[in-house]
Amino acid sequence: MRWGLAYAVGLSQLLFLSSAPVRGEVFTDPSTGFSVTVPAGFAIGSRRKDSNHEILVDILSQTGQPPVAGRSEALCAAGFRRNPPGAVSSLAELNALPALRERVAEARTILAGQNLQTETVESIKSSEFAGFEVVSVPTSGPDHRNVRIYMAIMDRVIGRNDIVCATTKQALPDALPMFRAIRDGTRPPTR
Repeated sequence: MRWGLAYAVGLSQLLFLSSAPVRGEVFTDPSTGFSVTVPAGFAIGSRRKDSNHEILVDILSQTGQPPVAGRSEALCAAGFRRNPPGAVSSLAELNALPALRERVAEARTILAGQNLQTETVESIKSSEFAGFEVVSVPTSGPDHRNVRIYMAIMDRVIGRNDIVCATTKQALPDALPMFRAIRDGTRPPTR
């Protein structure tokens, strides 16, 4: 009887440990405190200059999965853009339905201007930010019908974290949990 209990406890601990997500690489920007933690199998690439972001870093798949769509070596990019002081007064203001509808409409307009057709929009449930996910399809380019762009937009009083990933239509269902793990591994600046 003791052996059976010890075996069951040991097996449950093994299953718990093997089911826990394995952390990969961690990036923290020393000047702002913005950070990204990626799952095992992914790496933080180079930091890029971008006029829309205070900070933007590439995220690379070390295994080649999910496949990268497009010409970039990076599977995803994670960034932060700071709000002007006083632009947003509270998280409740960001979560208000009119504000969320306005941000979704703005995202659709921007995506359409970049030749991307919105396929799905879903809210992200969080007590830390007001956010939503968008999956879009390019309307032109080589093999554009086979490309899917995943975006996560996470607004806080301080500013916006966003994640953009590009993969194939076939790979997207299996890639979504990885993209969401990357999304959940981003933290806004601390200073």
